[in-house]
Amino acid sequence: MERVMEQTKSKREGALRACRQYWRGQVQQWRDSGLTQKEYSLKEGISLERLGTWKRRLDREGQKQSGALVAIPSRIVSSALHNAGTLKLVVNERYRVEIPDAFSPGTLETVLHVLNRM
Repeated sequence: MERVMEQTKSKREGALRACRQYWRGQVQQWRDSGLTQKEYSLKEGISLERLGTWKRRLDREGQKQSGALVAIPSRIVSSALHNAGTLKLVVNERYRVEIPDAFSPGTLETVLHVLNRM
């Protein structure tokens, strides 16, 4: 009986990992697409509500992870200054991006993906 319960728990944990991995991939593909959540959901045939739920869940989890670094190609950043709770980036001498400490990690990731394509 105990072995059956352990197997059931293991299967459930595996299914949850697979679900999380699937939605992490969907959220990342949506961010990379440049589409709105609604456009992406319709195009991919997935639930708009679930995409939004998983985006928020993953963003919250990302906020809890401290010390996570994101690489920004040096060719696009001409200067960076952290002052008074705000990170300021100058990109290609054309764009100035100011990122407050409370900025959403998910949104920052999207911005960095866009900058990386420049």
